[in-house]
Amino acid sequence: MTPMRRTIKRAVTLTGKGIHSGAECSIRFEPAPAGHGLVLANEANGIRCPATVDFANAEKSDRRTVLISPEGVPFEQMEHVLAAAAALEISDMNIVQDGVEPPFMGGGSREFMECLSETGFTELETAWDPIVISEPLVFRDGGALITATPADRLELSAFLEFPDTIVGSSGATVVMQGSEFYEEVSRARTFAQKRDLEMLRQAGLGRGGSLDNTVIFDAEKFHNPSLIYPNEPARHKLLDLLGDLALLGAPFHGHFSAWRAGHRSHVRFVKFLQQELASRR
Repeated sequence: MTPMRRTIKRAVTLTGKGIHSGAECSIRFEPAPAGHGLVLANEANGIRCPATVDFANAEKSDRRTVLISPEGVPFEQMEHVLAAAAALEISDMNIVQDGVEPPFMGGGSREFMECLSETGFTELETAWDPIVISEPLVFRDGGALITATPADRLELSAFLEFPDTIVGSSGATVVMQGSEFYEEVSRARTFAQKRDLEMLRQAGLGRGGSLDNTVIFDAEKFHNPSLIYPNEPARHKLLDLLGDLALLGAPFHGHFSAWRAGHRSHVRFVKFLQQELASRR
C-alpha cells in the first residue's frame, strides 16, 4: 500500500546543547504542505536548504552529516533529526535552527521522535511513493561496503569493526515496522574511542559530548556507567544510516546493509543510489 504524505499538526521547539559547539541551541519543527519536503532553515539569517542529497556534502561529512545551502551556509549533524522524521514517516516539515547544529539531546533520535509525536500528525491528501529496490546494488567506498537488496519493507543492517577494542566486530538489524525502531534503536547514542577525544576537540568537534550522550570505549572497556542496548554502537549506526537515507526524500522498500561505513560513505552511497534510480527510469 502506498503511504500518504504527512506533516505535524503544530509547531514545537526543543532546546539543548550542540554536540560540537557545546553551546545552547534550539530547533523548531513546523508543519508544511504536501510536496514541501523536509526543509532546513537558519533562524538567524533566514537561509533555507532542502534536506536532500543534492545539498549534502560528502567531503565535509566527517563524523556527522553536513548539508550546504545554495548560499554556502552549513547545516551540520542533521542525521539524528532526519532519522526521527523518517521513522515517523513525516514527509513535509520545516526544521528551523538558531545555529549551525541542532541540540544533541540524548545522543540519538528518541527525544526528537517524542517531541514530534506529541504534536500529532496531519495526513495530507497526496501519495508518498516509495523507492523500491528491485535488484541488488553494491557500492564500495574505500574500506566501506553498502548494499541494497529487494524487500517488501524497509530493513537496515549495520556492521562495525573496531579491532583491538571492546567493540570488536558487531552488528545489528532493524525492521522498520511498528514501534521497533523507537524501542530498539532510537535511544542508541553516538560513540567514540577514548584516544580520539582530544583530537576531536582540537578540530572543534565533540565539545558538548558527555558520558550521558556519547558511548566512550577503548581496548578494555566502555567508560559509561552502562549501555542502553547490548550492542549500542552498532544500533547507533542503524540510526545514522536511516537519517542519511532520508536525504532521498521518500520511504523505501528494500534491505540496506552497511559494513564499516560512516557518514561520508553513506552520503556517497545515497548520491550513487540517486543516479542509479534515475538511469533506470
